[in-house]
Amino acid sequence: MAGKHLRAALLCLAVVCAPNRADADGRGDGLYARWDRGVTLSVGAGAGATWIESDDDSPKLSVVGDARLLFIDAAGPVIAGRWAPDDGQYLFLGVDIRPLFPALFFLYKASWREFWDLLLQSVSVELGAAFMMDGERSAGFSYGFSLGLPLILPKKALRVMWLKIGARRVNLDPNFRNTPDAINLSEWTLYGLLAFDFGVVKHLGSWEPPRYRAR
Repeated sequence: MAGKHLRAALLCLAVVCAPNRADADGRGDGLYARWDRGVTLSVGAGAGATWIESDDDSPKLSVVGDARLLFIDAAGPVIAGRWAPDDGQYLFLGVDIRPLFPALFFLYKASWREFWDLLLQSVSVELGAAFMMDGERSAGFSYGFSLGLPLILPKKALRVMWLKIGARRVNLDPNFRNTPDAINLSEWTLYGLLAFDFGVVKHLGSWEPPRYRAR
């Protein structure tokens, strides 16, 4: 009888002392170091092609760039611009909203494959105003969409590099609706750019006291 009790005690001790990684530790929390970065500055530059809706000519090539300040990669302000030697330029001011990241995180829905999760969670919607640099003080409502392919993952380096593909429309129809020629200069720009993320406010959770898990 004493031998049975001794074997049972040794078995319990072996189970308690053996390495036992919890499921959450093994699969991750789905944040991919976002909580460590907290507030991220994203800066990118690239090229685009612009179609003017009232113009039948071929697309016009241009240079595009943007800067975004994202809070936990979920939302934040964005400033962007388009420049071309033979076409109008504009400055875009608005907000960048990425609804899939918080939705999937709070629902605990992820593949736990870093590349694919970050690709899906990078889907972005932009809303704001575009100010044309045409000397006529034209401005219009603008919206856009983008998707980012992570080229350098946050687990591999301190900075994340993306290949971003997006489209942005500038609605200038109200500016010209009552003019004699009534030309609608609204436009679409399809662009691709390389963007780098830099953590500017880090460790948002450092104020929280340490937690311990009973195993």
